[in-house]
Amino acid sequence: MHVNGPTTRPPHGSENDMKAMKNLVHLGVLAMWVVAGVLFTLKAALAVSALVPVLVFWGWFAAFAAATSWVVAKFDGPLGALGTHGAALLVLQALPVTLPFALMRVGLDLLAGRGLPF
Repeated sequence: MHVNGPTTRPPHGSENDMKAMKNLVHLGVLAMWVVAGVLFTLKAALAVSALVPVLVFWGWFAAFAAATSWVVAKFDGPLGALGTHGAALLVLQALPVTLPFALMRVGLDLLAGRGLPF
C-alpha cells in the first residue's frame, strides 16, 4: 500500500511520449549533421590550412543546433521536429551566396565543398 495512494501511469500515447519522440527525431537529425561534420573535419585534417573552415563549420553548427532546438521546443510532436529541420534546410538552400546571407549558409557550403564564401 502506498502512503500517497495508488500510483497511476499516464495513458499510452501521452504527451510525454510525444515529447520523447520529438526529442529523439531532433537528436537523430542533429546526429546526422555531426557525422557529416566529423567526416568534413577528418578530410580537412590532412591539410593544415583547413583549420579555419573546420572551426567555422563547428561554430555554424552550434548556432544551427541552438536555433533549431529553440524552434523545435515550440512543437509537441516529432513531425514538428522534422518540419523544422526540413524548412531550415530549404531556407538555407534558398539564400543567396552573397554576404551577409552567406554567413547563414556557410555550413552547407563547406559540406558541399564550395569553401568559404568570404
